[in-house]
Amino acid sequence: METLDCWYRREVYSWRTGAAVGWTLLLQPCLLAVYLIFCSMDVFHPISWIAGSISMMFSTHYMFLLAVLTLVAGVLGILTSSSYTVIPDIPLTRLHGLVQLLLPARLLRCLMYLVSGAVTAWVCTACIGDRYTTLIIKSDDTEREVYYLNEYHLFLVVYGMYSGVLYNITMYIHQNNLIQFPVLEQAKFFQVRSRLFNELLKSVSYSLWHTVYFYPVYWMFGHIPKDFVLQHTSVLGSDTPLNSVWGLLDVCLLYQTLLCGVFLYFTWTVSSVLYKIYNTEHFPFPVEVVFDDQKNKCLVDALACKTNSLLQCLGFYDVCLLSKTSGVRRSVVFSLSQPGGHPHNWNKLYSACVAEVNALNQKVQEANWKVFASVPVRQASGEKNMPPASTGERTTTTLTHRGSTNTEDGNPSKPVDKPASNLQTFKDLTLVYLKKKPVFSYFLSELPDSKSRKLFATCQVQVWAVEALSNFATASYTDDKYGVVQRSLPEIITAVVNLQENVEKHFKLATTMSRRNQKDLGFNDTQLGYLLQTTLKSSMYKIVNTFGKHILSLNLSSECVRKLKLFMDYKE
Repeated sequence: METLDCWYRREVYSWRTGAAVGWTLLLQPCLLAVYLIFCSMDVFHPISWIAGSISMMFSTHYMFLLAVLTLVAGVLGILTSSSYTVIPDIPLTRLHGLVQLLLPARLLRCLMYLVSGAVTAWVCTACIGDRYTTLIIKSDDTEREVYYLNEYHLFLVVYGMYSGVLYNITMYIHQNNLIQFPVLEQAKFFQVRSRLFNELLKSVSYSLWHTVYFYPVYWMFGHIPKDFVLQHTSVLGSDTPLNSVWGLLDVCLLYQTLLCGVFLYFTWTVSSVLYKIYNTEHFPFPVEVVFDDQKNKCLVDALACKTNSLLQCLGFYDVCLLSKTSGVRRSVVFSLSQPGGHPHNWNKLYSACVAEVNALNQKVQEANWKVFASVPVRQASGEKNMPPASTGERTTTTLTHRGSTNTEDGNPSKPVDKPASNLQTFKDLTLVYLKKKPVFSYFLSELPDSKSRKLFATCQVQVWAVEALSNFATASYTDDKYGVVQRSLPEIITAVVNLQENVEKHFKLATTMSRRNQKDLGFNDTQLGYLLQTTLKSSMYKIVNTFGKHILSLNLSSECVRKLKLFMDYKE
């Protein structure tokens, strides 16, 4: 029988990714036409400017350039679709982040963006025309044929390669490959329309800053690509090289470079936006099996899918929307099986959601204990003037002789693996020594709140699970005819209250940065922990306001009752 993961990739993911790539290809003629108009701008001769641009758009040469650009965009969109993820990869140190950039898969994608940037920049030079068209130009001297290197063309092509590498690096550093689901469900057209202008502004910003960095880089290392071309061809160098101060002081070249950068970044960004919008579209899974072909393809199977994180997120996203807006599907969850009269649908959904909440609660509780254990204990006042203990008194581990270990009182203990212990000690001492050096400390020191960010990196699923449980609980007050949800109400409240309390403790113990500083970091995952914190509080208030004081009559622990009274008094 076909698994849910295979079915999803064949029937859903491939079509959605294909649609995103298809719309990217359909947008290429519009983007290239807009670029052609701006790159050939001549405000002093507007009629000839517009007429020349229109005639260029209907030429055979332009059609060839459009075909090349469309081919590159399609291949790049398909090959880089595997780089997107719903789970952010958070490095604990800068060295860890640098190692992640050097992974073979990411280096291969960097190479693809480099080639794409070079080809796209070559298309841009062909659209600009004039002195940017070809790499080799012929001398005006009629007596003999002399060919020179056109460094303007080389400059833009190298800039395209440089932009491709930087785009790939910043995509992983700023986590632009992270798939985030929309807060409000909207049609794809309105999502694209609302994001295009912001992405255009980001492209202008990226192009501006990357061009500022590219100019000094080309001034210092621009001779490398130029010498490579001169050595492998029989052409001569230009009289005014661009890797000089006077060569780079060209306003027209700066304008074309910035415009080329905006075109590159916006083309790649549009492709990324379309991929994310299509693959985060709500997919309604069947709540229960009606036909045989739906077996193992229900909502509960999507919630339990651990091999495909995107599929699991779509399942929990469907549960959240089902509990909030779909009364018809919600009635199926509240229904009883016939014959037997058992709430199988509710039990499966409830178990999956509560399991995710409890699993995160366990992880947060363990992290809190680690933070609490790492806090130094304040020395008592009577011990301040005590002399330091000797080496033998400070440690309980003593010499090892012929495979046996003795303690201070002479009692033998279990033998210790000496080579492994010595190797671990050597690693720890080396790491401590390197951290004392400023250069190594910059790469080996722990990033701010990296452990906290890593802890809540996957909590989007738990956010939807908490929202779904609270929505089901509040909807059961009027829609649950058989009371199937209210039987599970004590477990739901206990799970949500325990997680809320541990999350509050975690932010008080571990978080050293304010929310404003978190936003300034520029990471896409920094607000997940605070989103979970807000969702837990709002869910508890929703349940308390629905059931009122009657909720205290449930079989709850004294700690849960105390927390519920705080929510009832609006003191939490």
